[in-house]
Amino acid sequence: TPKLAKKRYRQSIYDAWDCQCGYCGEKATSLDHIVPRFRSGSSNRNNLIPACRRCNANKASAKMEEWYQQQEFFTQARMDKIQSWMSQEFIDFSTVCPSTLGYVA
Repeated sequence: TPKLAKKRYRQSIYDAWDCQCGYCGEKATSLDHIVPRFRSGSSNRNNLIPACRRCNANKASAKMEEWYQQQEFFTQARMDKIQSWMSQEFIDFSTVCPSTLGYVA
């Protein structure tokens, strides 16, 4: 079902980050748009990152690089991981024919 697919999609992002906020490392409670939707950011996997409530609310629609570098918990290692995540290849499943995905509906 579409609802279950969305849940699995979101959970796969949390799992990739060990359920930790990609910015500060605390427990993630939401997914943040790295490039905010307000700035034409997509909801593709490579633009979503687990975030704690504090980071998600504090970042709001700011540019990630500018906001993150000003935070006391900033680390270059996390910035590199976020940038690597953003540059990953992704499959837009909305354009894939279901019969090619290897499952029976």
